[in-house]
Amino acid sequence: MANTADRSLQHHLLGVKEGQRGFENAFQSVARMILESDIEKVVVNGKTTYDFSIFRDGKKHVIGMYDEINSFVSYVKDASEGGSSKEMAFVLVGEPGNGKTYFVDFLCAKYRDFLTEEKNRKYTFRFRNIDKLNNYGRITTIESQSYEDPMILAMNLYEDSEASKEYLAQTCQFSDNELDMLYENYRPLGACSSYILNDIRSITNGDLDQMLDFVEIIPVPLTESLGTVTGKYPAKDKITSSAVDLLGEESIQRLLHISDTNNPYRFDLRRGALARVAGGGIHFCDEIYKNKKDLV
Repeated sequence: MANTADRSLQHHLLGVKEGQRGFENAFQSVARMILESDIEKVVVNGKTTYDFSIFRDGKKHVIGMYDEINSFVSYVKDASEGGSSKEMAFVLVGEPGNGKTYFVDFLCAKYRDFLTEEKNRKYTFRFRNIDKLNNYGRITTIESQSYEDPMILAMNLYEDSEASKEYLAQTCQFSDNELDMLYENYRPLGACSSYILNDIRSITNGDLDQMLDFVEIIPVPLTESLGTVTGKYPAKDKITSSAVDLLGEESIQRLLHISDTNNPYRFDLRRGALARVAGGGIHFCDEIYKNKKDLV
């Protein structure tokens, strides 16, 4: 079992600095996973193309699909380098039974295996000792609902972003170049994480050491059945599928504890399929056009 120091934010940041832990988005992880495998030049139907060995691995693997795989790899590589693909989804279109779902399931299984390796593991954070904040009832710990990376928390520790940069430079000796690279994946904290951090900031009068006592770093669980990291949202009966399935809804249990009507943590994002894969994951929407228009 890891001791408390190993779960501190500073320990995690030093791990990133020394290259023992990573900070990258899903595109960067998937691109690295594919491009670290063997790549062969092959001739298919008289045309020279690339064959990525990761898709030909194992007893039951992807057969053919050369154009589709090359197209997918180009999409992921472009997105990992900050190209326009970063804002897009990848859609497979074809007749039933030609391997669309199998391709995505295979990719997701490979990705989960890839993330189980220590150097590739994803981390997130949770707030502990929440009962000290007085307005959370009997709730004592709160995990980041969308499995945000601890580095995102570090980038938002101070209300002023320059102060957060200064903290990373002084505490962990990140150089200007390293900070520039890290900040390419910058995003603000999610509404509930930000709200809770603000409550912690108020009760500690902004004392950073006291604030960090409330923070604990934990690995993201790689549970296929829970839909974490690789989530599959199949098309359901048009009458029953709703935005709740994707976005979540108000949690009755939390409403009993939290009286503050402005607190966004009253909303349970994990009830939906999107939040569970938000921290560097893959959201697979199977048979997307069978869904209701508003969901598409």
